[in-house]
Amino acid sequence: MKKIISTVIALLMTLVCAAGCVQDQVQTTAAETTGAPSETTAEVTETEALTEEVTTEMTTEEETTEAEETLPEVTEDAEAMNAEPAAAFTVSRAFGDGMVLQRNEYIRIWGWAKESENGKRVEAEFSGLHGAAVIENGEWTITLGGTLPECTEGKTLRVFAADGAEYTYDDVLVGDVYWVVGQSNVWYPVSYVLEEPRASEEARNAEISDELQIRLNRTFAGDFGGIQIGTNAVSRDVVNRRGWQKPEKGAKDFSALGYFTALMLYNKMDRKVPMGVIEFDGNGCALHAFLPNEVRDELKISTEKNGVYSAPGVNQHVSSFMYNHGMYSFQKMPIKGILWYQGESDCQDTNKNNTEYANRFTALIKYLRNAHDQIHKDYPVYIVELPPIFIAFDFAQVRMNMGSIPNMLENAHICPTSDLWSDKDYGLGEPVKNNLHPYNKWEISQRMTQIILADMKIEGKMNEVAGPLAREFVLSEDKKSVEITFDFVGEGLKFLDGAQKGLKIMTGSRKTWTKASDVEITAPNKIKITSNNVIKAICYGSAYNDYFPKTLTICSGSGVPACAFRYDFPQE
Repeated sequence: MKKIISTVIALLMTLVCAAGCVQDQVQTTAAETTGAPSETTAEVTETEALTEEVTTEMTTEEETTEAEETLPEVTEDAEAMNAEPAAAFTVSRAFGDGMVLQRNEYIRIWGWAKESENGKRVEAEFSGLHGAAVIENGEWTITLGGTLPECTEGKTLRVFAADGAEYTYDDVLVGDVYWVVGQSNVWYPVSYVLEEPRASEEARNAEISDELQIRLNRTFAGDFGGIQIGTNAVSRDVVNRRGWQKPEKGAKDFSALGYFTALMLYNKMDRKVPMGVIEFDGNGCALHAFLPNEVRDELKISTEKNGVYSAPGVNQHVSSFMYNHGMYSFQKMPIKGILWYQGESDCQDTNKNNTEYANRFTALIKYLRNAHDQIHKDYPVYIVELPPIFIAFDFAQVRMNMGSIPNMLENAHICPTSDLWSDKDYGLGEPVKNNLHPYNKWEISQRMTQIILADMKIEGKMNEVAGPLAREFVLSEDKKSVEITFDFVGEGLKFLDGAQKGLKIMTGSRKTWTKASDVEITAPNKIKITSNNVIKAICYGSAYNDYFPKTLTICSGSGVPACAFRYDFPQE
């Protein structure tokens, strides 16, 4: 009878919840339980490298709510509800007080138990939703029976089984959850911007308050102490012990890109949509460090020695460890999208890191979207174009390669940066605060926010806020002219001050770029280049220190600079 009453109550609560944000019906108290899964991690200290030294050493429209969709039905698991309740279990550390759950997605809760608990039941309830699962092979995953809109009122997530076997998480919000992923420019913290006298006044006075419903969860390479990294082993539970933090405690050490973007989105949506940001940063890490084992092997990137996989980059890091010990343990948690700022350590042609960047990144995101197994499987990815740099660190090839990603990967967007950085003298001789790590994270976040809001159809149009993106390259029959078609041109393409700069072509047998001299805008979204010789390749933004408007002048009618690109025509 108790089970029947519980099921009826859960169904009634689900119906009430459909009207929006509702009060929890049950007050609970957290209780510690036994049966914790074995850990692959050890206690770690919050220490991390402050530099990206080149080394060969391995280092460990008005409405904010989106339109409703026809969603697959989640029904009560009758088998689970008929099972005996578990005596003990644990819940993943991905969950915690003050966390944010993704709105308009199914809510999954997962964890582990001793093998002796197999076949027994774990239940969960949150804001009128209920779910249950049977423990199998020492693991369990519950999918709550419905979705929720955004909710600014903190609620209690309760996970329970037999009497005394219970976890509760308080002040849990519902909003948008983003991953922010990359190397040191994602690691670059808010505190650096606040302390930088050259940063804008707006940036140095960014709001940091617990009144903001922004929650932060950070994992960085320094959290992996005690783990044998570079093997195929994964950390099934979250390795960082900081958990979810409010701004006053967590913001200053958090990614400036991640925090500033969350703050701007939160304010633009009238503070009605809570923001959760999950950071994964690895200083000096090339793309291969973020690849799952399967993707790494499929692309044949790494070599293996004594069970450890590694691949060359600017720094010789082992492969897959950022995914295996950071991203893997969060992949069951639905997200709104990914903010990506990485590629500096892929600038060398060793292992084809630079020329294969777009292919490898596309493979990674396709894998992640499938692994998340959520309703909105094609969630967006927002990529920060590598900005100009004024020291001898040439990642222009990666920057141009990034321009191909939206043509290969659905719902991928480039955030152009060529006009956001031109401080040639910044940080000369400094270990961290230098041209490799520009302090313009506020300005990047502003543009990123504009692109995200336009993509969500909340404010602005993509055609006005995104940079012109080269979509199609048509070579003439004699191969001496090419017409490029662009997206996101606003009222039409233009050359700033009427002078074209930045387009280059490759002709003849020598693999060198020459300035494209005969260039004209033939339509609002088209540019034609004509040459006296056969054109083999075309590019824009090929120099590491190219910046708008000095050496790059293509922009949209709104004045947003074009994204860098490269296209090689097939050779017979």
